[in-house]
Amino acid sequence: MTIRKPAAQHAPVAYGVLTDSIGYRLHLADLVNMQGIARALAGTGMTAARFTALELIGANPGIKPARLATAMMVERSNLVGLVRYLSDQGWVQATEGTNRREKSLELTAAGDSALRELHRRLARHEAKLASTLSAGERDTLSRLLARLAGI
Repeated sequence: MTIRKPAAQHAPVAYGVLTDSIGYRLHLADLVNMQGIARALAGTGMTAARFTALELIGANPGIKPARLATAMMVERSNLVGLVRYLSDQGWVQATEGTNRREKSLELTAAGDSALRELHRRLARHEAKLASTLSAGERDTLSRLLARLAGI
């Protein structure tokens, strides 16, 4: 899906209550962000959700699937396919947890290498996304979004 920016020759559209809607503006910003992430990850087989899972596993070696699902704000059942994909790529392995019923997740050496490459790709996206903001505006926006998300 390509997000179309309004052409200059068209008359402006009235947005009604959406003009001042934080939710609507977040929605539009998220569309721009997700489209940029898709471009950055093109050809890798990765999605934003797969990257998020890989990043959180890398940053939290030994994380339990239930905790990972909570951190990603998804149902644990939705996490199964993500972890399976990462495991099938050889990037994540499950190890014995503190009890027999729940495994711990950690990156493999290949997963660590893949994550470094994904960081390079996404850094370019982040730089482009924030290119119209000053450093102070970027910090402020980041803090405000974290507050809205409850993180």
